[in-house]
Amino acid sequence: KSETNKMKKRLDSTVARVMQAIRIEVNGEFEVLEKLLQDLPEVLAPGGKAVFLTFHSGEDRRVKKSFKSGFKSGMYSAWSRDVVRPSKEERRDNPRSSCCKLRWVVRAENE
Repeated sequence: KSETNKMKKRLDSTVARVMQAIRIEVNGEFEVLEKLLQDLPEVLAPGGKAVFLTFHSGEDRRVKKSFKSGFKSGMYSAWSRDVVRPSKEERRDNPRSSCCKLRWVVRAENE
């Protein structure tokens, strides 16, 4: 019986990933995120801060690369090299938060 449960969980996980990929593609989510990251420096006032919550590695990778690139070019004065993850208590109280990562960036004053 436990082997059947393991197989069902694995199948559920696979189906969830496939549905997520379809949703991302149909909604153009990566394109929208890329456009927001591209426009962000123009939208933020000097010294302004932005915070992003990402829910899967595809989003997080794009946000991290954009923040890092902007920092190296002098567009941002600071960025979160390490992600902020939910606490044990938060994950217990809100299980959907377990995959969430928080990243932040600060617009440079001189740009």
